[in-house]
Amino acid sequence: MRTQLELLVQLQDIDNQLLELKQERGNLPETVERLRAEIEETTQLLDTRSEELLNAGKERRRIENDVELAKVSLKKYQDQLFKVSTNREYDAITSEIESAKSIVTDGETRIIELLGQEEELTETISSLEAHLEKIKADFDVQDAELQEKIAETSDLEATLGKNRVKIIEQLAKPIYAHYERIHMAKEDGMGVANVFNNACGGCFAAIPPQKLLEISTLADFILCETCGRILVDPDSLKVD
Repeated sequence: MRTQLELLVQLQDIDNQLLELKQERGNLPETVERLRAEIEETTQLLDTRSEELLNAGKERRRIENDVELAKVSLKKYQDQLFKVSTNREYDAITSEIESAKSIVTDGETRIIELLGQEEELTETISSLEAHLEKIKADFDVQDAELQEKIAETSDLEATLGKNRVKIIEQLAKPIYAHYERIHMAKEDGMGVANVFNNACGGCFAAIPPQKLLEISTLADFILCETCGRILVDPDSLKVD
């Protein structure tokens, strides 16, 4: 049982070191991922607005062409109007004139709408491009800093990871399962707590004398009744 407790203490020490490495990186990983996601989102939005601008321009040019053709037809029909000899011809040409006028009027109204839309989209695209350039620059700086920190600690992190696996392989599965559950649940990552001044070193709850005696014998795993951490007596284990 003593061996298992010693392995747990070693495991806790490794996890403490891994947590310190993570804390050294601060919120850089989260910041980098946030910026990466923002770059992707902004790029997609920029592509969408650029496509909308392209389509608005195509529609406007098509309508402008239709309007010009309608104006030509309108002039032709107006010239023909004075050459008709029957009411039937007059009514037919009048109908064509009204149709051409409608195309011109509706088309010019739509052209004005599209010009406004294009202007608005152009401003939006310009703003998005500026924003994208800024967040890309921020991303490059933050990512470079993160990669530098990772490079500085990668060898140590890899070594700790290998040692962690070796220790886990020697631990009884139920013991490791309990440790890992507490370790993952606690903000400080402590699954094992030293006894300090007759109290749990994790939550500082007082430990009854009988429990203290049981902990010192190393005969069994004793859990803190308050936080559930595995309690160890450094003096009994002779660990620093």
